[in-house]
Amino acid sequence: MNLLRFLLQLSPGIVGLAIVSGLLSGICNASLITLIHQALSNTNPTGIQLGWSFAGLGILSLLTALTSQLLLSYIYRQAVFDLQIHLSCQILNAPLRQLEEIGNAPLLAILIEDVTTIGSSLLPMLPLCSDIVIVVVCLIYLCWLSWSIFLGILGFIILGFVIYKILLHRGEKSLQLARDEISILFDHFRTITDGVKELKLNNRRRTDFFKQFLQPTAASIQKSFFIWSAFHSFSSTWGRFLIFFITGLMLFVLPTLLKLNIQILTGYILTLLYLRSMLSSIMGAIPALSRANVAFEKIEALGLQMVAESKNVNLISQPVSKLSFKHLELVDVTHSYYHDGEDSNFTLGPINFSFSDGELVFLIGGNGSGKTTFAKLLTGLYTPETGEIYLDGKVITDENRDWYRQHFSVVFSDFYLFDTLLGLDSDNLDEQALEYLVQLQLDRKVRVKDGILSTTALSSGQRKRLALLTAYLEDRPFYIFDEWTSNQDPLFKDIFYTQILPTLKARGKTVLVISHDDKYFHLASRIIRLEYGQLIGVDIAKTLT
Repeated sequence: MNLLRFLLQLSPGIVGLAIVSGLLSGICNASLITLIHQALSNTNPTGIQLGWSFAGLGILSLLTALTSQLLLSYIYRQAVFDLQIHLSCQILNAPLRQLEEIGNAPLLAILIEDVTTIGSSLLPMLPLCSDIVIVVVCLIYLCWLSWSIFLGILGFIILGFVIYKILLHRGEKSLQLARDEISILFDHFRTITDGVKELKLNNRRRTDFFKQFLQPTAASIQKSFFIWSAFHSFSSTWGRFLIFFITGLMLFVLPTLLKLNIQILTGYILTLLYLRSMLSSIMGAIPALSRANVAFEKIEALGLQMVAESKNVNLISQPVSKLSFKHLELVDVTHSYYHDGEDSNFTLGPINFSFSDGELVFLIGGNGSGKTTFAKLLTGLYTPETGEIYLDGKVITDENRDWYRQHFSVVFSDFYLFDTLLGLDSDNLDEQALEYLVQLQLDRKVRVKDGILSTTALSSGQRKRLALLTAYLEDRPFYIFDEWTSNQDPLFKDIFYTQILPTLKARGKTVLVISHDDKYFHLASRIIRLEYGQLIGVDIAKTLT
């Protein structure tokens, strides 16, 4: 049902035309069977009328089938594209906390594995409409030939369908298990790419990782897919056997029990033989549909909407004029999250604090005290569970939260470095970037042309300087640096504290520095400390003594 709804929302006109073409093709094919039966039963085998009807139906069947296939090819490409774009928008619009709880591997599995699975399921889906129409028309024709025989056959079909569904349901459990383990396998692949140096340097670690994690997960996925495939093969074979069994009854058993008209018997045998190929085609399409259904369930289980509101997902925002503020205040703000270190839920707040333009604030505290979480809460990446944030007296809500975020330039400790200077509209962007590269002592390693960095393959400290370059160019009113100096040499650490931060402050920027460098605390306008989720003001004079 989800797949059908997605198709209808994808491109209703084209999908509708493809379905109609498939239905017409199915009706033509089914009509050809009845026509062939009439020709075999006709006392005048050279009937011109039947011949013209046969030729017309045959040509119409080919044309409608070709139209359906061409439209299907277009729909498949459009579906994969729309799925990737739509899910990317969903992920970018989802709350950060939700994405962090999901993790990178499941999201990559959705964008790569599930999108391909759902797109591939469209290939057999529309022809399935044609096959189902053929089956329905053939069953109606059998009922018209002899309703009493049809009722008997219908009983066998219902029994066979129940057994088929039981087998298929057993197989789908293994399919769901395999899909769950694919996310784990993606996580292992990320371990290989991100930890290749560590794996190469320690052969025992490499062997343990391969034997204890990578190989067992891959083997388990292979086993689950094999079990699912085996159950599907059993169910498909059962369906073909049922038609074979009914045909045998019609040929060898019923004639000995009942006096059957030879024309009715011929019609039944001919139709059943044709139905056998149609049912095989239908059952052959079911695995792809089953995998697509599991993919849909997996996507929606992670809180992403596949069908509902699919046309409302939008990343395009209105241009924002030069931003500024005078006063930012947090009032009774709290946020709860899982604390890994203590295996318990940790509550940050309630926090009551305010920032003014042009001040330099240092945030200190022990590991796990919630400093980075506070930064995410302050910047609007996390939504307060209680309390309010006010910017120049305006309360921040879901409606204006994205506008509020645009006031911040942040370099987190786990920052991502883009190789292109995105979102910057300066006419002399390359010149400005070069000026800052000189100040950051990177002009000999990195060049900028048309907003594209020549390289990001630098040391961790140098990469942080490039991240600072982007923050510089954004020129926003509030800067946050999360442990920015942790990978800097003593010389550039001193430049950061004694030159860069004072320059930002002189330009009227508000700066929050998460730091342990007490040597530079005297530069701060204020120092605040996080202890057990509570924000505490610190006397600078006492800190320096």
